[in-house]
Amino acid sequence: MRIEAARIEQRTLERAASVAEVLAPASWTDARVEAWLDWLDEDADLPAAVFRYAEDLVLRGDAAGLFDTARARAGFRRDLAAAMLAGQLALSGPRGGSSAPVIQAGEPEFEGALTTLRAQHRGRAMARAAVREMGARLQAVMDSVLRCEGDAAACADPRANANLARSAEAARNAGATDAMILEAIGLARSGEAEWLAATPFLNDIDRLELVCVTARTAESSVASAAWETGAVASAFSPEAGRGVAAAWGGVRGAINVLAFGAGKDFNASAFDSAVALLATALAVAGDQRPAALGLAGVADWLVAQGLSYASEAGLEAARDLYRRAASATVASGAKLNGGVAVFDDPEIALRLGGPSPSAAPWLGPITVAQTEDGPLTRVLSEAALQGLSAVGADLAQARGHLLGRLDLSEAPGVDHPALNARGFTDHEIAQAEAALPFAANLREAFAGIDAGFLCDVLGATDADLANPAFDVLKQAGFSESEIAQAEDYALGSGALSEADFLTPAQQAVFQTADDLGPEPYFALLTAIAHALAVPAMAEVELEWDTTPSDARDLMALAAHAGVPAIRLRRAAAPANLVLDLPKVAEPATRTLREPPPEAEERPSQERIIERLVERERTRRKLPDRRKGYIQKAAVGGHKVYLHTGEYDDGELGEIFIDMHKEGAAFRSLMNNFAIGISIGLQYGVPLEEFVDAFVFTRFEPAGPVTGNDSVRSATSILDYLFRELGVSYLGRQDLANADPGELNADGLGHGKFDEADEPQPASHFISRGFARGAAPDNLVFLPSASRGPGAGTVEADVCAACGDVAVVRKGASLICETCGTRAGQHGGDMTG
Repeated sequence: MRIEAARIEQRTLERAASVAEVLAPASWTDARVEAWLDWLDEDADLPAAVFRYAEDLVLRGDAAGLFDTARARAGFRRDLAAAMLAGQLALSGPRGGSSAPVIQAGEPEFEGALTTLRAQHRGRAMARAAVREMGARLQAVMDSVLRCEGDAAACADPRANANLARSAEAARNAGATDAMILEAIGLARSGEAEWLAATPFLNDIDRLELVCVTARTAESSVASAAWETGAVASAFSPEAGRGVAAAWGGVRGAINVLAFGAGKDFNASAFDSAVALLATALAVAGDQRPAALGLAGVADWLVAQGLSYASEAGLEAARDLYRRAASATVASGAKLNGGVAVFDDPEIALRLGGPSPSAAPWLGPITVAQTEDGPLTRVLSEAALQGLSAVGADLAQARGHLLGRLDLSEAPGVDHPALNARGFTDHEIAQAEAALPFAANLREAFAGIDAGFLCDVLGATDADLANPAFDVLKQAGFSESEIAQAEDYALGSGALSEADFLTPAQQAVFQTADDLGPEPYFALLTAIAHALAVPAMAEVELEWDTTPSDARDLMALAAHAGVPAIRLRRAAAPANLVLDLPKVAEPATRTLREPPPEAEERPSQERIIERLVERERTRRKLPDRRKGYIQKAAVGGHKVYLHTGEYDDGELGEIFIDMHKEGAAFRSLMNNFAIGISIGLQYGVPLEEFVDAFVFTRFEPAGPVTGNDSVRSATSILDYLFRELGVSYLGRQDLANADPGELNADGLGHGKFDEADEPQPASHFISRGFARGAAPDNLVFLPSASRGPGAGTVEADVCAACGDVAVVRKGASLICETCGTRAGQHGGDMTG
């Protein structure tokens, strides 16, 4: 048996934990290469690992006496490795258990076993969700300790570390016990950085286990268990149940049928040799375990010949193919504890390039191929190309129908003139058309257009741009029908079963599983049942939103069609699924006009109430003309300018940080940091969160602060900035570290008044430019009564003529020493 060698190339592959240079067949996608590397436990050299695997089977087979000559051993090693690298066959190891448990209907423990199975499934599902949520919350507890700068004991104390307090409360609400929270704090204090939530039993949650239930009819309890767990194989006879259960834990291997041609080009002898080769490999790998040999891509093979899956000719061709495989297995002489079977194995399907050994209907004409620079693009499958040629269809017309024209120049509804009329220039159109080969729909293709154009020309808001479902074409005024027509033109319809350039008979050749429904699948399994060594089990995936009654109806249909067994699994729910719950009105609170008598006698207690305010997640823009202040200071000798911008209500909305004499990289980093903080403030992040997160951060420059009357030292630039913001906007005097008694020699404080104890012109505090002259020049701020050392009441008379407070008493009159205006008698008003 001679197999054409695959062309091997070196490529860069991004793996889960690293980026590696690997050797692999040139025609394989990265996902397929990674599947092989994972199976072989290899990192770089796929061909060498394949030959090592084949050599290991040779050694094991030689010990079992399967090879009588050195030539036979060398030939098996060479042919098996070449067939695997050519994509002709693939194997998988045993599933662990020897067989699946069997539950017989009518037995006393039947209903109890199903109930236990469903309860275990629910428990595992809840445990998975709880572990993920609780693990994230406990990780946040550790992060609150690890990211804290300052005294280690204070960082680990929720009473001193506000971030830690919030994280601990969130962890408690997620179900974590206080002991777990303290454990996370202790781990963080010891230097550990990760809360590892993986546990042995959770590693098995997603592994597909099987329970074989034998019942002659589709019972409601079985259907509900199958629908809910996906781990029930419902067999309709005791013999089928025992056969399916016995074969479950064994090794599996499959041959890609289309690799040997189709129709008149089918290489029967090469196919027989490949079956014999795989049978021998399974016999060695199985080591007395059950083994299943499957045929992958049977539906693709039928399409490539121009045969309809549901036709009599298609059934007969499939029956003959499985009979041929069974005969070749027997003729190989391999002591195979099993034989030809149908099964669904996603791992084997991925390593073979897509075709499944389940004998299910065709998935469609579109597949993906990887370009030389890495991205995946849609292409016609090999089966579709051969099938179109077999029925005499025009390949160019079919390609345009399936893949689209990949441009919008003549697209109905959304062509270039229509786009130009709505403000799109050639630049935006070119951006969208460049994304067409890699987009699933027009919305994705137009999603990459510049945000400035979307806002300035189409009037999109920041909320629109943040919405993943935002549709540029709808924003531009195109209707649903116009977009759908243009999408079919540019990206193709993706189906041939309703193509108007094909006859009804030709359309039937290209019908997919969605077009056919389950009946043809059941009919094909019944037709090939006599050629199988293991009872055929139909494996059907239900939509995620189906119900147990749908499962029961499908099981009844399979039993009526004569299928030996069926396994149902539901598709996973969409990752972005959000349940639309109505808002329930809060119950009205009653107000007691008079407190109950016992309430007056009850001693008063301090109540600490935390008010949670849910902020709207939209950006609150600042007014075009805004107020704020500029603070100049120096931290450790490095000058820093802090500019603030405020909303009309005085709330902080933006900051700018300038450090003109620093390096360009550091200066740019601080500028962009300020932009990030400003955006966060405008989206509703409380300033308190930023202050708690950045005070006590420690890096150079640091040290004494000059030029700021409240903050006199800082551990970093960020520590200084957020101390200043906390003091000025939050009243956080605990963050001020200026010595109030620094001017008093005895250290008692308030030893000398400064200028703040005298009346100050309002121009010190109000921007003349912002007020645009609205504030009088003679407006002053009087010192607070509590600023003087006596803390007594300070009275001052203001001259009504000039606004100065230089008014003195001379006899019974008050005279302004500034302008000379005399007032009336004491207690009277000042007059001009």
